[in-house]
This record gives sequence, C-alpha cells and structure tokens, in this order.
Amino acid sequence: MLVFIGLGLSVKHLTIEAIKYLNIVDKIIVDTYTGITEGFDQEFIKLIGRAKEIVFASRSDLEGEAINKLVEEARHKNIAILVSGDPFIATTHDAIRVEALRRGVKVVVVNGLTIYSLAVSRTGLQVYRFGKTVTLVYPNYFKPYSTIETIYDNLGRNLHTLVLLDFRRDENKYMSIPEAIDILLDLDEKNILANVVGVGLARIGFNDEYIVADKLAHLRNKEYPKPPHAIIVVAKPHPIELDNLRFLCKLPKEVYEEIASKKTYP
Repeated sequence: MLVFIGLGLSVKHLTIEAIKYLNIVDKIIVDTYTGITEGFDQEFIKLIGRAKEIVFASRSDLEGEAINKLVEEARHKNIAILVSGDPFIATTHDAIRVEALRRGVKVVVVNGLTIYSLAVSRTGLQVYRFGKTVTLVYPNYFKPYSTIETIYDNLGRNLHTLVLLDFRRDENKYMSIPEAIDILLDLDEKNILANVVGVGLARIGFNDEYIVADKLAHLRNKEYPKPPHAIIVVAKPHPIELDNLRFLCKLPKEVYEEIASKKTYP
C-alpha cells in the first residue's frame, strides 16, 4: 500500500487520519523539496509513528527511475509519502500515484491544509475572486515575464493572484516578500503594480504567522519573520473584502479610504 499524507503547513495541522496511517506503515518517506512544515522532523515522526524506516527524500528519490523501485516496494510494504500542505496540490507526485494504480498497488490519499485554503481564510478575500496562481522564481538566467503577464491577465479580469515565492532548499535560498516585490516592480512594464494593494503572507499557518496589507510598493518596508513567504496581488476588492483587508490584514486607513472612495482601481 502507498499512502500519500498531507502534513499541512504545521504539525498542528495533522489530521487524525494522518496520525492513524503514520502508526501502521512500515516505512515513511518525507518529501523535503516541495514545501516546509513547521515543527516536522525525525524526532516528531518517532513520537507519533512506529515505522521501522524513515527516509528524508530529495527530488531524485521520488522522480524518474526511482518511481519504479518505490512502487515495487509498495507491493510488499505499507509506505507513506509525507508532503507539506496537500499531497496533490502543486506537487510533482502524480506520476507515482498513476504508476502505483497501473500496477495494482493500493493508493490512499490523506489530505492536508494548504496555502490555497489558508490564504483565503486568513485574509477574508473570496475564493471565487482568485485567478491563476503563479510562482515567482529568481531571475538568474531569464526574467519571469510569464508571471507578470498572468498577474496582468488576472487584474484585467478583476481577479486576485496568489504569488508563491521561489525557495531552493538545497541552496538554503528562500525568496522574501521584499525581494519578490523588487522583482515584480522591475518586470512591471505597465507601471501599475506599485499602487495595487498587496497582501504579504509570512509563515502562514506557522506559530509566528504575519499577514499585512498595503500598496504593493509599501510592502517592501515592512518587517517580516523569516520565509516561507507568499504574496497576494489584490484586484479591485469587494466592499466586504476591503473591510477584511482593513481589519484582518491591517490595511492602512488612508489606503482603505482611498480605495473606498475611488471608482477606478488601482
């Protein structure tokens, strides 16, 4: 049996179902490259699980040729793959699931909380007002123009954009909100983003979570806890959304009043 377990964004998000499977599997494989879960380490696994074997896996351990070996092993063992957030939200594990099903290996999916739900619940923005999500990567070899084009397209349809920020655990490199805004404003050929409202999401779901709203350019000047970080680029907010930005996300009063009084946005 192969069990995909969503860890959520913090160990406090683990479900009863997740803990049940952690106690019956023979082997636990922890995905270390698609996300970060607060408080989750080998000692915590030993505390809640009884698996004889624990593996902290890199990308190469769960992709390509490694899939065949893993699926074959799951014919004879109960194996859990632990993934930050939800196992099949913006991760790369579908190939494992499909191959297991193709070979007749039982597959179980245990869902977990993810930034997609927390970003909506914590900010008061309405889920049906979100457009396509993007990931902003470091512009080392090319400028991520596709990211800015998606933001433009979403704004043109009056939809918010969740912007996930690059992190490279093997390089110990995690993009911060100020870094991301510098990149976005550099890419902003239409010169509209500086005055659009943004929401900075720092360590969302963690114990030291920090969420703040302001004009995008002003978010660079806030103080944040360390990453992981994300940003929401806000389209013209509904009045209820605007109230939530003010009282949930600390949108400055003058920005709140400016948006409430203007017919155009930004």
